[in-house]
Amino acid sequence: THMIQDSERLPEGFQRVGYDADTQTYTFVDAEGRTYESAEGNRYGVLRPVGPNRDTNPARTFDDIESHNTAIAAGNKEAVRTMLPFALLVLVVLLLIFRFLYSGSGSGDAASGSGSGADDASHSQVHCAQGYRALQVEEGQSCWEIAQGCGLGVEEFLGIRGNERVECQRLGVGSWVCVPE
Repeated sequence: THMIQDSERLPEGFQRVGYDADTQTYTFVDAEGRTYESAEGNRYGVLRPVGPNRDTNPARTFDDIESHNTAIAAGNKEAVRTMLPFALLVLVVLLLIFRFLYSGSGSGDAASGSGSGADDASHSQVHCAQGYRALQVEEGQSCWEIAQGCGLGVEEFLGIRGNERVECQRLGVGSWVCVPE
C-alpha cells in the first residue's frame, strides 16, 4: 500500500506547514517563502495567497457563491421533504377535530339536533317563535301524531316558525321540533 505524499500532490516547491482546525484550512509555503492557504475543508486544490493584509473572509468567486446557494437550496428542499409527512398528519388530525366539533352530534341541549336523524341536513339548533317550545321527537312519533297532540293539522304544524326544515318522512328519534306551549 502506497501512501500519497504531499510532494506528489502539491506543485513543485510547495510544502504543507500547518492546519487551522477552527477554519479547517491548511497552510502551505512555496520555495520563495510566500504563504498560501487552501479552501475550507480542502487539503489540496486551489491555493490562495495569504499576506499581511489578508481579510478574515477572503473574497469569494461567483462560482463559490453559486455553489453555496445551491447547497442551501438543496438543504431547504430536504428539510421540507422531511417535515411534509408530519405536517400532513397534523392537518388530517385538525380536520377530524373540526369535523367532530361541528358535526352537530348532540350536546344534550334542548335546542340542538342530536345527530341521529335530526330535522335538517345541517343539524342546526331549532329556534321556536314566541309562544312555542322545542320538543324532542320520541320513538314511534310522527309529524301527524305530534300535530294531533297539539290540536293542529300537519300543514299547520309544518308552518310553525322553526319547523320550516322538518321533513316528516325523515323525522327521527332525537329530532327537535317546535310545538305550541
